[in-house]
Amino acid sequence: MYWLGPFEYESKKALLDVLKSYLQSAPAGAITNRHAIKKLHLLIALHPDAERKIGVGVDHFKIKRNALGAGNGFWLVRSDGSEDSFSYERCITGVPQSPHGKVCEALRFVVRPQMQAFRHGLGLPTKCSVTGADIIHRKDLHIDHKDPFCNLLERFCQDQKVDLSSLETIGNGETLELVDKGISSAFEEFHRHHAELQRKRLPKSPCVTQVRAR
Repeated sequence: MYWLGPFEYESKKALLDVLKSYLQSAPAGAITNRHAIKKLHLLIALHPDAERKIGVGVDHFKIKRNALGAGNGFWLVRSDGSEDSFSYERCITGVPQSPHGKVCEALRFVVRPQMQAFRHGLGLPTKCSVTGADIIHRKDLHIDHKDPFCNLLERFCQDQKVDLSSLETIGNGETLELVDKGISSAFEEFHRHHAELQRKRLPKSPCVTQVRAR
């Protein structure tokens, strides 16, 4: 898994694919979607030249047509009105998981037993909560949150006055966990009472044409 702040992706490549698709489909101009804005703030902080890029501070982000080559690109507009483009690929490729990302992943592991219990408690066949399609085989069954996990985590932090950036983790991979077990227990209980889990039918993997990056 790869975490961009509280946003979870299967891998760095999955995040790169999402950003590429967003650039291809989003209209040119100022970006107003609050989740997109939050992700771009997290992205630019990972840029190897972040301090110079951010400068006096980011006022907003926008999408502009690339001057050279085809397609669109991300631009930031600083609070003094100056602008600069930035590569989302440079922000992600080769950058290790951030401490904040590790905290989010550790909290995801905390509630995994609840997710598994919900899954195992379902009889088959069942129906996809989103499309209504029949789910016949357990291998096609996926469980996720009706309200995205990142929103639930944000509500927890607001409710419990928790600053995720101040937390520490130990271990790695499947053994990753918070040093502060009290926060882990509090989130486990919060998730138990507030999370709305739903059934989803896993889509068949499409055939993806490989495109050489410029």
